[in-house]
Amino acid sequence: MEATDTKNPDYYHRVVDCQWACPAHTDVPEYIRLIAQGKFTDAYMVNRESNVFPAILGRVCDRPCEPACRRGRVEDKPVAICRLKRVAADQRDDITGLLPLIPKQKNGKKIACIGAGPASLTIANDLLPLGYEVTIFEKWSQPGGLMRTNIPSFRLPATVLDEEIGYIVDRGAKLLLDTPIDSMEQLLDSKQYDAVFVGSGAPKGKDLVLPGLWALRAGNGHNGGESGMLYFTAGLAGDGDVENHGLFGSIRPAPPTAAPLRAAPRDE
Repeated sequence: MEATDTKNPDYYHRVVDCQWACPAHTDVPEYIRLIAQGKFTDAYMVNRESNVFPAILGRVCDRPCEPACRRGRVEDKPVAICRLKRVAADQRDDITGLLPLIPKQKNGKKIACIGAGPASLTIANDLLPLGYEVTIFEKWSQPGGLMRTNIPSFRLPATVLDEEIGYIVDRGAKLLLDTPIDSMEQLLDSKQYDAVFVGSGAPKGKDLVLPGLWALRAGNGHNGGESGMLYFTAGLAGDGDVENHGLFGSIRPAPPTAAPLRAAPRDE
């Protein structure tokens, strides 16, 4: 009989439903056991093996693991896997000494990453310990990509985001802020890098043609900082997370006299 290959994701499909449902196949049972034992730092590091932002995912993950949780077959609710991830992140000790060492002697290969979002940061996290020199180009004044610009700060505090990113950037990645790449051709022709990773994301959505839309966007703050007070009355189409984020994000800085927002039914 052949030994069980636990590195094969198909193994978890048959045995551990929650781990199979997780896109990163994070070892959910293991880190929950460690949390139960009070080993929060160890639980955080188990998470970090498969995703490099446990404190962020513990707050904003879509948690596909929970509908797959077998506890839901015998009780009304599954195990709160996502919240437990956040518990491990919030209760852990400093993990700087537990991260892989960065070799002083580099391997001579240079990598350019366009965009300082989660994709490029993960590239840097994985390549720096292997001796690669990683340069990240970011057109905005702060790293994080859509994690910073599209997730409101009451869901994802900037302090949490900065700390998770710091565990990567502070280990030797060269971060060039306010440095957009306007020409891929020029970057490639420069011959400065052995490989280029394009992690610019897809931040541009479809716009509704509404009066005052651009004025609203110009005054709207995000996780990168606070904006001036903006007074308006608005309606939201839909009742999902995006609409609720817009609702709470607009009400929180509003004065008591501001009209509350209304989440409209989908057919309106």
